[in-house]
Amino acid sequence: MFHVRVWRSPAPARRRLPALAGMLLAVAFGLTGLAGTGTASAATGSRSAGTAASAACPWTTSAQPIAERVADVLDHMTLSDEITMVEGHGSTNPYVFYMPGIPSLCIPALGEEDGPNGVADKLTGVTQLPAGVAVAATWDPSLARQYGQVIGSEELGKGAAVNLGPTVNIDRDPRWGRSFEAFTEDPFLNSALTVSEIDGVQSTGEMSQVKHFDAYNQETNRNLPPDDAIVSKRVLHEIYMPAFEAAVKQANVASLMCAYSAVDDAFSCDNDYLLNTVLKQEWGFGGFVTSDYGAVHATSAALDGTDQEQPESTYFGETLEQEVASGTFPQAVLNTMVSRMLGQMFRFNLFASPPTGNVNDIVTTPAHVALSTTVADSSATLLKNSRHTLPLSAAHAGTVAVIGPAASISPTYGGGGSAAVIPSSTVSPLQGLQAAAGSGTRVDYSQGLPADTTLPAIPASALSPAYAATSAGGSYTGTLTAPQTGTYVLAVDDPCGCYAPTYLKVNGQELIANPGTPPVSELSAAVNLVAGQQYTLSITGGAGSGGNLGGISDALSWATPSELAPDIDQAVAAAKSASSAVVVVSDDTESEDADRPNLELPSAQNELVAAVTAANPHTTVVVDAGAPVAMPWLSSAGAVLDAWYPGETSGTSLAHVIFGQVDPGGHLPVTFPQSLSQVPASTPAQFPGTAGQADASSGQVEYSEGLDVGYRWYDAKNITPMFPFGYGLSYTRFAFSDLSVSGNSTNGTGPVRVSATVKNVGNTAGSDVAQLYLSDPLAAGEPPRQLVGFTRVSLAPGASTHVRFTITPRDTWWWDESANGWTQSTGTYGVYVGDSSALANLPLAGSFQIATTAAARQVEIQAPSTMAPGTTSTVKVHLTSDGNARLRDVRLALQVPSGFTVRPVRRTAFANLRPHQSPTAVFRVTAPVWAPAENITVHATANLGRFAQREAGVNVGIG
Repeated sequence: MFHVRVWRSPAPARRRLPALAGMLLAVAFGLTGLAGTGTASAATGSRSAGTAASAACPWTTSAQPIAERVADVLDHMTLSDEITMVEGHGSTNPYVFYMPGIPSLCIPALGEEDGPNGVADKLTGVTQLPAGVAVAATWDPSLARQYGQVIGSEELGKGAAVNLGPTVNIDRDPRWGRSFEAFTEDPFLNSALTVSEIDGVQSTGEMSQVKHFDAYNQETNRNLPPDDAIVSKRVLHEIYMPAFEAAVKQANVASLMCAYSAVDDAFSCDNDYLLNTVLKQEWGFGGFVTSDYGAVHATSAALDGTDQEQPESTYFGETLEQEVASGTFPQAVLNTMVSRMLGQMFRFNLFASPPTGNVNDIVTTPAHVALSTTVADSSATLLKNSRHTLPLSAAHAGTVAVIGPAASISPTYGGGGSAAVIPSSTVSPLQGLQAAAGSGTRVDYSQGLPADTTLPAIPASALSPAYAATSAGGSYTGTLTAPQTGTYVLAVDDPCGCYAPTYLKVNGQELIANPGTPPVSELSAAVNLVAGQQYTLSITGGAGSGGNLGGISDALSWATPSELAPDIDQAVAAAKSASSAVVVVSDDTESEDADRPNLELPSAQNELVAAVTAANPHTTVVVDAGAPVAMPWLSSAGAVLDAWYPGETSGTSLAHVIFGQVDPGGHLPVTFPQSLSQVPASTPAQFPGTAGQADASSGQVEYSEGLDVGYRWYDAKNITPMFPFGYGLSYTRFAFSDLSVSGNSTNGTGPVRVSATVKNVGNTAGSDVAQLYLSDPLAAGEPPRQLVGFTRVSLAPGASTHVRFTITPRDTWWWDESANGWTQSTGTYGVYVGDSSALANLPLAGSFQIATTAAARQVEIQAPSTMAPGTTSTVKVHLTSDGNARLRDVRLALQVPSGFTVRPVRRTAFANLRPHQSPTAVFRVTAPVWAPAENITVHATANLGRFAQREAGVNVGIG
């Protein structure tokens, strides 16, 4: 593709109101304090300004196109005003990211608030929703949209104009600390859910800021040079970018957050290829790019595509202002940054109607809580159900022993970090089961293990040297002598509750990575020790005053085998005397700022489950976790139910599923490996990379698994995971039949229709997810199979339904690095339909042929590097030819910003193109007389039939 990128030197002085004149106008019309804080009182003030506001700031009520209103505001802004909009203003404001209003110009404040899984950052009076991975487990875009509507409504209610979410990064590895807040390992499912949630958020009038672009898949070394993802452009476009592309092209997302990660030696927020070439030119993104917290590393990031630095003004504040004033940084680029923000503020009507909410307002509602429960119900994923363990009868189940700290005294409702939400109220698993039990069902509780917060300090006699708060630099290394042989629980506390990761290792093996973020500050792990043997114990990082670790009673504790035995024995006795048992386990370690060292459950939960399942074969293990966990007890459990992070009504939803009021229709959005040796990124070079935690100067993360992410890896290597992607059981059974694939051959520009019948062959109503996978010809070099369609169905006993899918040409494309664009291969394409990615669960198979193809046809743009306002220039759009297909109804088009006019001077439609015939369309583009000095993107498309499109973009300087 041909791209032109020209940065103008500072534009000549434009019509501007000096700052003093603006202030005088504001005073004269009584406009001071307008919408400056995002609070209800400030918003009321802006509304009451009425006619005065219109007179001083005509753009607030103007009916002119948004682009013209933006130009009008920009024409009145001083350099200082523009810097105010793009710089960070600290994180001590009501919102995690914040731009104060500019009263003299009636520009409202812009509060940007964390919210991938609900309104976060310790704000109260909100609904704690199930985690993003739970939304993905529903495989239900309509629920994702409703989920987004709740988030958008509550963010607006808190006075925030921008929701920082959804998190749509691919779940590359189950150890990623933020797996729970993201959706899935699959780009197709990811894209569908992304579009739906953003549509839901933005339907409320709230902007959505999709995050984090791009290849952000781990917390280790984040925002440091060693977190440098070495990944090919093909893998980026096919795996890590599709959800962001869908957010831009289908959901018209208002904003995008660039990531902490570096991609091919350039930090994401300083990455010209990601932000300019792909995002703004190829995709035509019209919104604004905000940095993640402190993710800008140089003022040049503004040239590379970041429009707003948050939360501090390290590079876009005084430094940027001085560079613009001196002429070393182009004024036109700053104008473009501000224009992108103003455009979205006008689009979402913030000038005329800024948010009126206050951070202290209560925004949760019964309807929001009900939707949260529905998502939890629909996401519950039944992984095993032998011996008719589930469902239990709420009316006459006899005695049900509910076991585990996670069931009552320390339940886990969500993950930590910026996605942590404070629930308005909670229903624990025990409370939910007790409330739903009928008169013939008795629910007893046994804790089974001590809570982490109650563990005693390790005695000084077991440690050498003595462990104390004066440990240098917040670290400790010594020896631990075990007094007994058996399973111990070691725990590390972060008493300050801040972002201060603490790592604990025994004999060099990392057991705990405590991120020091909500919702918990004390994490634990089980370890087997031998009496009298000495073990090297080390702690690095740490919290506490001055960066030192707290005292021994605060930071390091344990439970010995003899201290664990009484609670486990009591749980075993309860299970033996009960008709059935429900053990609730949780992983409370998942959080921003630290990756999990392994897949083990914290504390001695695995030992507890093993003991209880041995005592009662009718034991259901309920897993509250945001990512895959190890299940060494799987073979002895009667049933296993993954409830994910279910949100504040955890117990209500659990009772619905356990007692059969709701069918557990969730399906896995991620593969569950049998061990870490199975995961695609199994080597240290792949995860977390070649640099250690202490080395912040260099290193790389090798994405050498390439396209084989998630289930693609297991299929390509013929590895059987513990549970495959897309897997999920029901209380009933389903059968697939009657596969139909329309047409045996296509030229690659039209759709292929696929249909099948799904029937409930069981005795109860239930739901399933019909999934369509596509295999490419070997020459394409693609993974064995890839998801290209899905639909969730709910059926009564004996009922059936016809499911229909459309395989579009885009589903058959692959990224050709030599052509720098999408291409397509001829040959046989396999079609598979069933209810998981595993071949054993894909009973229907068919195929179709692509005999001829457009192949690597690409769009090229020839445009001037600059255009003057009011003048007309010539732009050419050329479609290159590389395939052997005869193409029909090809249309070349040009998209320009609002206010610009486009007039074709040659034909743009071509009814019949021979192979290798390359058409060119010529357009005359006129810039409006009011166009500000900025950089615009001219975007071109070539439509090759209804479903196939090629595109390109180019930057043009105006001035």
